[in-house]
Amino acid sequence: MKAITTDAILTSASTRADSSLGLRFATPELQPAEKTAFFELLNRNLKLLIQPIDEPAVELTEVKGQLDEKTPSQRLRAVLFLLWKQENQAIDFEVFYREKMNGIIEHLKTKLNPET
Repeated sequence: MKAITTDAILTSASTRADSSLGLRFATPELQPAEKTAFFELLNRNLKLLIQPIDEPAVELTEVKGQLDEKTPSQRLRAVLFLLWKQENQAIDFEVFYREKMNGIIEHLKTKLNPET
């Protein structure tokens, strides 16, 4: 996988529900192969250096934090939340979540071999 370096303009920054930032950049006009290089990096963990071109960088601010994918349990909870919203449940999400999780657990228990 190749790395990319390009000039860009930061056109938008917004906060997200998990306290991270969503950033939007505009690039100069690109050739098809250059565009492809960007698309190949979609949804990948990246290292990003943002440095002004027209003024010297006085110091480097390192932002540390992990950009991990959701754990399987976080993914399951998110899917159950979407299901709860989709079904317009009259019950509280936490109650719905516990009921569905108990259902999944009981279903998986039926798959276990009884101890001899």
